[in-house]
Amino acid sequence: MKSLVQLKDIKDYADLLNNQPKENELLLLKISSRCTVSFVVQQIFDRWFRGLDKNVLLSCGVLDVITARELSNQIAKDFNIKHESPQAIWLTTEKKVKWADSHHRITIEKLQSLLLS
Repeated sequence: MKSLVQLKDIKDYADLLNNQPKENELLLLKISSRCTVSFVVQQIFDRWFRGLDKNVLLSCGVLDVITARELSNQIAKDFNIKHESPQAIWLTTEKKVKWADSHHRITIEKLQSLLLS
């Protein structure tokens, strides 16, 4: 079942990683409240997420890199991915990176193709 969590700190992140249903993949979305590109990507994500069937096996965590810098850096370290914003990191059920990209490469079409793959 799909879920969406606002991540504010490392505890929220740990809870999401450790308590999501084991059959769910995980999408982490990093945005900056000071960036217009992040604003656009947030709108794209919100529209896509709202359109998903409630039974989709996907957990999503969204964080603002301005207010959760430590968390953003921890995610970059955990998955050996250079920090960017906006940035999407899609993890498999085994918490391995399936896809990571940033800026205008985060599209509804890309998110939908990952959901179906």
